[in-house]
Amino acid sequence: MTDFAPARDALPLLTLDFDGVICSPILGRNVGIHRGFLDPEAPPRRARVWPRLIAEPWDRLRYDLRRPLPEAGVALATLSRVRRLVVLTGRRSSPERWLRRHGLRPYIDRIVINDGPLRSPHFKLRAIEDLAAVGHVDDDPRTAQLLAQRSSVAVYLRDWPKNRDLPFDGRIARIRDLAELAARLAPVGSG
Repeated sequence: MTDFAPARDALPLLTLDFDGVICSPILGRNVGIHRGFLDPEAPPRRARVWPRLIAEPWDRLRYDLRRPLPEAGVALATLSRVRRLVVLTGRRSSPERWLRRHGLRPYIDRIVINDGPLRSPHFKLRAIEDLAAVGHVDDDPRTAQLLAQRSSVAVYLRDWPKNRDLPFDGRIARIRDLAELAARLAPVGSG
C-alpha cells in the first residue's frame, strides 16, 4: 500500500512556546504573561542569565511537577501530521525530560531553548527567522505583538485571561487552545 502522507521535511514548520501553550501554568493561573508591549524599533535588551548551577535546579523545581494542558496530547498528535513542530522556549533549560515523561516527545521534531543573551521575545524572533518557520504559537502578548510587527509568520495567541483586552496587531489570531489550532490547520480527514 502506498502512503500518501508528505515527507516530514516537506511539511511547513510551526514553532510552539512551551509554558502556557503545552505545559499548564502553576494552579492554572498564567501569571508570567506580560501585558506591556515592546517597542518594535528599540534594540533588544539583554537578559539576566543565571549560572547553570543555579538555573537548572531552580527550573526543575519550578517546572517538573506541572502537567500538560488537557488538549495538548491529542492536538500535538494532530498538528504533527500537518506541520513539523519545534518547541521554542524562552526557558534556559530543556523540557526534553518533561515531554518524554508525559508522552509528548514523539510529536516534537526539535526543541530550541534560549541559550543566548536575548530576552525571550527577541530570542524567539531571531530563532523563528533562523528556522524559517511559517507560524508560531505563544501565550505572551508582547512576544506575539513583536512577532506580528517584525516577522512574516502567522502568529497564534493562546488565550488566557491575562492576555485579553489588549490592542493587538490585526495579524495575530487568537486561539482558545492547541485543539482549536489543530482543527484549523489539519484538513478534514487527515487523521
